[in-house]
Amino acid sequence: MLATLFGSQTTERCLLYLVAQEQGYALEISQAFGISGTQVRRTLEKLEGADIIVGIDRGRTRLYSLNPRWFLFSELNALLKKALTQMPLDQQAKVFGERKKPRKKNKPI
Repeated sequence: MLATLFGSQTTERCLLYLVAQEQGYALEISQAFGISGTQVRRTLEKLEGADIIVGIDRGRTRLYSLNPRWFLFSELNALLKKALTQMPLDQQAKVFGERKKPRKKNKPI
């Protein structure tokens, strides 16, 4: 959908994932889309170098999110959110619908 605009499908998928989940790490993104971890890592490094995303080290893991200080942040965020609404619901649920945090013990469902 936006791959021609961003230059690659991996870049599009990384940005869509970061907008949908608010943050993520390379392995998580690569597993969600079934693409190479090396490809995702290189793309995330390229985007971080361009100041589009920011990375924060959490132990041995580097978490990425969109950079709210980037001058086109609001426009990019709006574009990606609009693209998410155009994705088929079954694909959205498959890629972005997984629960990240464990449920609290004895919490009602």
